[in-house]
Amino acid sequence: MKLPNRAIPSLLVMAFMILCPQTFVSAGHHEEPIIEVRVYKIAPGKMDEWERFFHDKLVEPQEKAGMKILNAYRTMEDENLFVWSRQYSNKKNMPAERAGFYESELWLNTLRPELRAKGLVEKVEIVYTVKPSK
Repeated sequence: MKLPNRAIPSLLVMAFMILCPQTFVSAGHHEEPIIEVRVYKIAPGKMDEWERFFHDKLVEPQEKAGMKILNAYRTMEDENLFVWSRQYSNKKNMPAERAGFYESELWLNTLRPELRAKGLVEKVEIVYTVKPSK
């Protein structure tokens, strides 16, 4: 059975949440961590370049800002979909951790302009913000 392309990102996120519950680890305090599951449409023929950019340039600065990159995947159904997740320590810290990366000089003056110039990401398909199920 062939699924419509618009259904694939949602199904991928649901499968990720079912198959990878170990990624929903405790942040070590009373508030639960918050997870973002993100699905990107990568420009045709640029997946290898995107993966290098993601792993070489985007992971470390996000982790320095307080977010933890949990995992990243290429999809098997669509060669141009990339699924990844990151964890915030908790809901209260989420805005500060996000701002620590997206308001940084590195992102604003180097990474974002380079990402746009390379034309790697066509579209952010879906972003789910989730928390561990009880």
